Amino acid sequence: MAVRILIVACLAALFLGTCITVNGLPTEVTHAYCRIVWLLGLPCERVSMAILTQIKAMGSYKLVSVAAALIQANHTSAVGQIENVNITFAGTAMSMGCHVEGTSVSAFWFSLFDNGTNYCNLHNIIEGSGLTKAPGFIEYTNEWLCLGMGSSACK
Repeated sequence: MAVRILIVACLAALFLGTCITVNGLPTEVTHAYCRIVWLLGLPCERVSMAILTQIKAMGSYKLVSVAAALIQANHTSAVGQIENVNITFAGTAMSMGCHVEGTSVSAFWFSLFDNGTNYCNLHNIIEGSGLTKAPGFIEYTNEWLCLGMGSSACK
């Protein structure tokens, strides 16, 4: 029953862009964060491998955990700020595609406005992996789900 209530609460909060998960657990939104959903027309195994390869190639990321449906990493920015990055994978029923959710949450409570750092963490992974050119690639996010996205200048 509690799990059902939590799911309903998160779905309602998702509509408002305020439910974020860190290490698989819901957290209060007192930190800068970003949540992006990507849809791809590729099998999740292939998507996961491309993202994992990209994270390993980027020196500012440290892998925390890798499983079939979840990749967890920490990103350290040039100024020493740490963000928790989680990427989950779920197959789609149509066209054997993959539903991918990426979250990036700043570790420090005082970094609520990060000028798009969390957006860039996720954007740089997906862009660098080449998956933005994959068949059926679609990205869903907005300023409610991804604070500072509009002011980001990803490099």
